[in-house]
Amino acid sequence: MSAADIARIAGVRASAVSNWRRRHDDFPKPVGGTDKSPRFELTEVEAWLRGQGKATEISAEERLWQAFDSVRGVLSPADALVSAGTLLYYLHTHPGTPVPQDAAALAGLMGEAQHALTFGGGTVTVGLMDVLRPFDLGSREVTLLHAVAEAAQAGDPVQTFEYLCARYLDSGSRSGLATTPPELAELMLDLAGPGHRLLFDPACGGGTILLAAARRGYERVEGQELHGSRALVSALRLAMADQFAFDVHAGDSLRDDNVYPQNSADAVVCNPPFTDRNWGLEELADNPRWVYGVPPRLESELAWVQHALAHAVPGGSVVMLMPPAAAARPSGRRIRANLLRRGALRAVISLPPGLAAHYALPLQIWVLRRPTESQADGRLLLLDASGLTLDQVRATGQQADATWSAVRALVNRVWTAFSADPSRTRDLGEEALAVSVVDLLDDEVDLAPRRHLLAARPARVTPDELADRHAGLASMITRLSQLLPDLPGPGTEQLEPVREVSLDELAETGAIFIRRPAPRDQADSPEHALPRVSGRVLTAADLARAVPPSEVAEVIPDDVRNPAIHEGDVLVPLSGRRLTARVAAGKDVGAYLSSSVFLIRTDPATVDPWYLAGLLSSSGGGNQATRMASTLGEHMRFDPRRVRIPLPPVSVQCEYGEAFRRLWEFAKTLRAAHDLGIDFVRDMIDVTAAPLTEKAGGAQPPRYVRSPR
Repeated sequence: MSAADIARIAGVRASAVSNWRRRHDDFPKPVGGTDKSPRFELTEVEAWLRGQGKATEISAEERLWQAFDSVRGVLSPADALVSAGTLLYYLHTHPGTPVPQDAAALAGLMGEAQHALTFGGGTVTVGLMDVLRPFDLGSREVTLLHAVAEAAQAGDPVQTFEYLCARYLDSGSRSGLATTPPELAELMLDLAGPGHRLLFDPACGGGTILLAAARRGYERVEGQELHGSRALVSALRLAMADQFAFDVHAGDSLRDDNVYPQNSADAVVCNPPFTDRNWGLEELADNPRWVYGVPPRLESELAWVQHALAHAVPGGSVVMLMPPAAAARPSGRRIRANLLRRGALRAVISLPPGLAAHYALPLQIWVLRRPTESQADGRLLLLDASGLTLDQVRATGQQADATWSAVRALVNRVWTAFSADPSRTRDLGEEALAVSVVDLLDDEVDLAPRRHLLAARPARVTPDELADRHAGLASMITRLSQLLPDLPGPGTEQLEPVREVSLDELAETGAIFIRRPAPRDQADSPEHALPRVSGRVLTAADLARAVPPSEVAEVIPDDVRNPAIHEGDVLVPLSGRRLTARVAAGKDVGAYLSSSVFLIRTDPATVDPWYLAGLLSSSGGGNQATRMASTLGEHMRFDPRRVRIPLPPVSVQCEYGEAFRRLWEFAKTLRAAHDLGIDFVRDMIDVTAAPLTEKAGGAQPPRYVRSPR
């Protein structure tokens, strides 16, 4: 178990565990992991916590998770789930079976459990059973299987397996498993319509969609999954849900399309793999499934869409999770146009970023149907839910549940209204629009909902808003004239020569502290599995634009690895066209760094922060910091640690620092005035043009109209 696991069990912060390790010589020694992220033996930690009077009872589920986590490096996650699921399925179908402690006897029981995988009302094709392996159990696997048996005895084998699957699937990209959040599966099934005879998922992953469909009343569910162990996890979940009729096959759905017949499923619901360049274009270029056009190499998602349509009965529903680029990439416009012309594509729905399947992008749901006849003219529903309660999307589970509920309610309301009357263009709400297919068949065939919603409903400014912006711009222009710095006089004195020192040397003496957060892929690794919170994040682009932190993301609040920004910190971009440093103040304080920003915290008695920021932002400082440039010289990477600066007395530094601060204040106000001025001009153009562009015949009157001067 990791230090973060210990902290969670003991109900303390991770920093407290670090303190225990330093202060207590009898704290358990690491048994694995790395120096930065050691791992400890659960039983030793439990005994130590009990001796210190800090322990709470560790549940069987927690022991199970720690045992499961400990087999990393011995088994892949999917293989570990298969082992656990095989035993749990046997205990479910053979209640009261004792689990032996001896490793050899336990291996014999696991072999017997494998042979008992008949799956009741379901079937598993031959290719899937080939993934089963003989059991030669090591110590970690024995520990895992005993923890599995203990948790099953304390509760129920089915609930134990679902807990284990859900916990590991929730780990997202680190799990190595194709994962669909249960809430997303339920929403996609809402859009597919009520349960019918057969539902097919050609990329079923861990089986979340199939399981939800079976519980909704489909008579039979079928799934195919490239990775055999994942497919077996899916089959085990369905089998333990008791007597659902199912069939799961391990194989490549696009290349191996002879397992399930085409033109057979009442509904196809799928979360396919994204951006797969090796999906089989060369072998499948002449495949008859490409009714709407041969998918380009970079458009694997459009191959999956046509594969799903081929397996649906005429009039059958197809619901696909798609990346947003699939709606707008130039390489896919011909296929998108054909989907529209033939009436196959019915809706494109944008979800909030970060809400679905561990992707930070605002993923889309495409709702399609296999046409029963050619439809030259129709309408496409475009729904943009990407901004719905966005502040909750990356927050805690309870808030995310509230976001899912709001998204599901909005999507179902709009989809129900559109399905009842596709010609209906009004009363769909601000987030939705029914667009004529003819209007979408241009040179781009861009189906991004937000683009069309913004074009259809241009924002109008009220008289009060326009007056406020006018007054704000006038005030800012006046302030700019006051902030305009004076030119230096001809007799400016030169400083006496002073010693120069690099920032690296200053860091070694403790005069400054330099920190850059770990890259995101490292922060998401198991050795950084610390508690996370939703926080504001400062990026290099924010520094270049002189604006406050602009992003919100999950961050690790750690004073050493990822310190929050303090007032007076010097913030330096990792890359850009020019090094532009600034000193943290106002809304910067309390935010966190993106991986593209350095933080330098100075000892004010030795280095004035504004003095340092000014020197780093100068041409001389930027040239010293540059360590890599593009061939065109437009983008450079910086390392401030290599910069050497003169170090006069702090009183002199403060004088220069104040001058640098005034220059930065002028630059910030100048940029703000520019942005406000551009917005003001656009509003004025709209207001001036409103009497000329308003459509007659029931159009809403303009909210603000005046004669041009």
